[in-house]
Amino acid sequence: MLPARTATDGWEVAGLPWQQQPASIIMSAEDMVDAALVGLDQGELVTIPSLHNGDEWTRFEAIRRAMLPQFGTSVPGPRYRKQARRSA
Repeated sequence: MLPARTATDGWEVAGLPWQQQPASIIMSAEDMVDAALVGLDQGELVTIPSLHNGDEWTRFEAIRRAMLPQFGTSVPGPRYRKQARRSA
């Protein structure tokens, strides 16, 4: 599960109580748990209760998987190579 900011005491321990954060970004623990359980019942491998459009996760995951072969190369990408110094 990838939870949103949730109304729990953990925020107070971290020094920023959830009550002091914008209500529009804090989900109740009950809503978070209920949504996660529904997602699991629907067979989701990853539940993101605050993500309203599940197709966005599907697109993200497809792009991530397409990039995987590039992560295992032995040569840095061109943008990371040192450029030859030009003499002035």
